[in-house]
Amino acid sequence: MDFISEKRLDNTIFLMYLVTENYRKKYGLSKQEYLQLDKKYRILNYISECPDIFDSMTETEMVEEVDQYVSES
Repeated sequence: MDFISEKRLDNTIFLMYLVTENYRKKYGLSKQEYLQLDKKYRILNYISECPDIFDSMTETEMVEEVDQYVSES
């Protein structure tokens, strides 16, 4: 079983929050609408699998990364 440090886990959760809020803001989505999108495309799972990708991105880049992920899904 792989263990993740508490600091890394906290950082991943924070990135999931940032990406979610930035994406919602750009597209004017309610929390419920975003959760429906997440259920279909597993966006939060994607972020949690590769948080290092998002760690150095700007808000705009985060949204673009999710857009690309969703379009390829």
